Amino acid sequence: MQPLRIRVERVIDFGTIVSLVGVDSETQQRVTVHVDHRPFEAFWQAWREAGFSQPIEYHADRLTLRLDMVPDGEMAP
Repeated sequence: MQPLRIRVERVIDFGTIVSLVGVDSETQQRVTVHVDHRPFEAFWQAWREAGFSQPIEYHADRLTLRLDMVPDGEMAP
């Protein structure tokens, strides 16, 4: 799995899931990342109950993720 750097254009808050919509900095392709911030065990329980297959997991080698959200027109520190 290759690192991904996106320029986020919109943040959509659905309550339990937040979607980051933007463009891949290298390929210029549209990208949407969905972040589910419910407690992880609740997610896995729902996953099992739905009968979904076991997902593939990747080791996040030195992954750093920082999301600064500021009002439109302001700059993050």
